[in-house]
Amino acid sequence: MQRLKRRVDFSQVIKRGRTYGDRYLVLFVLSVPHGEVTRVGFATQRNVGSAVNRNRVKRRLRALYRPYAASVIFSGDLIFLGKKSMIDAPWVDLERSVRRVLRQAGCLREQG
Repeated sequence: MQRLKRRVDFSQVIKRGRTYGDRYLVLFVLSVPHGEVTRVGFATQRNVGSAVNRNRVKRRLRALYRPYAASVIFSGDLIFLGKKSMIDAPWVDLERSVRRVLRQAGCLREQG
Protein backbone atom coordinates (compact mmCIF):
# COMPACT_ATOMS: atom_id res chain seq x y z
CA MET A 1 0.00 0.00 0.00
CA GLN A 2 1.35 3.37 -0.99
CA ARG A 3 0.20 6.47 0.86
CA LEU A 4 -1.11 9.73 -0.54
CA LYS A 5 0.64 12.51 1.33
CA ARG A 6 0.81 15.64 -0.81
CA ARG A 7 -1.94 18.26 -0.56
CA VAL A 8 -2.05 18.52 -4.37
CA ASP A 9 -2.86 14.81 -4.68
CA PHE A 10 -5.57 15.02 -2.02
CA SER A 11 -7.26 18.01 -3.64
CA GLN A 12 -7.16 16.40 -7.09
CA VAL A 13 -8.83 13.20 -5.85
CA ILE A 14 -11.46 15.13 -3.89
CA LYS A 15 -12.29 17.44 -6.83
CA ARG A 16 -12.28 14.88 -9.65
CA GLY A 17 -13.05 11.59 -7.90
CA ARG A 18 -16.28 9.73 -7.30
CA THR A 19 -17.76 9.79 -3.81
CA TYR A 20 -19.22 6.99 -1.69
CA GLY A 21 -20.18 7.34 1.91
CA ASP A 22 -22.28 6.62 4.94
CA ARG A 23 -22.70 8.08 8.42
CA TYR A 24 -19.13 7.33 9.53
CA LEU A 25 -16.92 8.04 6.53
CA VAL A 26 -16.64 9.17 2.93
CA LEU A 27 -14.54 7.39 0.30
CA PHE A 28 -13.20 9.36 -2.67
CA VAL A 29 -12.08 7.22 -5.62
CA LEU A 30 -10.13 8.40 -8.65
CA SER A 31 -8.71 6.20 -11.40
CA VAL A 32 -5.26 7.54 -12.19
CA PRO A 33 -2.94 6.10 -14.83
CA HIS A 34 0.12 5.67 -12.61
CA GLY A 35 0.53 1.94 -13.01
CA GLU A 36 -0.88 -0.98 -11.07
CA VAL A 37 -0.59 0.86 -7.77
CA THR A 38 -3.26 1.76 -5.26
CA ARG A 39 -2.44 4.89 -3.29
CA VAL A 40 -4.43 5.51 -0.12
CA GLY A 41 -4.90 8.67 1.92
CA PHE A 42 -6.60 9.25 5.25
CA ALA A 43 -8.12 12.56 6.32
CA THR A 44 -10.67 14.11 8.66
CA GLN A 45 -12.78 17.21 8.74
CA ARG A 46 -12.01 20.11 11.08
CA ASN A 47 -15.39 19.72 12.77
CA VAL A 48 -14.20 16.39 14.22
CA GLY A 49 -12.60 18.44 16.96
CA SER A 50 -9.14 18.93 18.35
CA ALA A 51 -5.96 17.61 16.76
CA VAL A 52 -6.07 14.72 19.23
CA ASN A 53 -9.50 13.64 17.97
CA ARG A 54 -8.59 14.14 14.31
CA ASN A 55 -5.45 12.04 14.68
CA ARG A 56 -7.41 9.36 16.53
CA VAL A 57 -9.91 9.16 13.66
CA LYS A 58 -7.09 8.86 11.10
CA ARG A 59 -5.41 6.09 13.14
CA ARG A 60 -8.72 4.24 13.28
CA LEU A 61 -9.17 4.61 9.51
CA ARG A 62 -5.70 3.20 8.84
CA ALA A 63 -6.34 0.25 11.17
CA LEU A 64 -9.75 -0.39 9.60
CA TYR A 65 -8.36 -0.35 6.05
CA ARG A 66 -5.35 -2.60 6.75
CA PRO A 67 -7.22 -5.96 6.64
CA TYR A 68 -8.79 -5.03 3.28
CA ALA A 69 -5.61 -3.73 1.62
CA ALA A 70 -4.76 -7.11 0.06
CA SER A 71 -8.32 -7.53 -1.28
CA VAL A 72 -8.53 -4.17 -3.05
CA ILE A 73 -8.72 -4.66 -6.83
CA PHE A 74 -8.42 -1.01 -7.81
CA SER A 75 -5.55 0.86 -9.44
CA GLY A 76 -5.79 4.50 -8.55
CA ASP A 77 -6.21 6.78 -5.58
CA LEU A 78 -8.46 6.28 -2.57
CA ILE A 79 -9.09 8.79 0.20
CA PHE A 80 -10.95 7.86 3.37
CA LEU A 81 -12.45 10.91 5.08
CA GLY A 82 -13.51 10.27 8.67
CA LYS A 83 -16.55 12.03 10.09
CA LYS A 84 -17.20 13.18 13.65
CA SER A 85 -19.47 10.18 14.31
CA MET A 86 -16.40 7.87 14.13
CA ILE A 87 -15.07 9.05 17.49
CA ASP A 88 -17.63 7.20 19.62
CA ALA A 89 -18.74 4.51 17.17
CA PRO A 90 -18.35 0.82 18.01
CA TRP A 91 -15.50 -0.89 16.15
CA VAL A 92 -17.84 -3.45 14.55
CA ASP A 93 -19.93 -0.69 12.98
CA LEU A 94 -16.81 0.97 11.59
CA GLU A 95 -15.59 -2.32 10.07
CA ARG A 96 -18.98 -2.75 8.41
CA SER A 97 -18.85 0.82 7.15
CA VAL A 98 -15.42 0.43 5.52
CA ARG A 99 -16.46 -2.85 3.88
CA ARG A 100 -19.70 -1.27 2.64
CA VAL A 101 -18.10 1.77 0.98
CA LEU A 102 -15.34 -0.32 -0.62
CA ARG A 103 -17.99 -2.62 -2.11
CA GLN A 104 -20.09 0.34 -3.29
CA ALA A 105 -17.05 1.71 -5.08
CA GLY A 106 -16.32 -1.68 -6.67
CA CYS A 107 -12.84 -1.72 -5.15
CA LEU A 108 -13.15 -4.89 -3.10
CA ARG A 109 -12.53 -8.41 -4.35
CA GLU A 110 -15.44 -10.58 -3.24
CA GLN A 111 -14.49 -13.31 -0.79
CA GLY A 112 -15.67 -16.69 -2.02
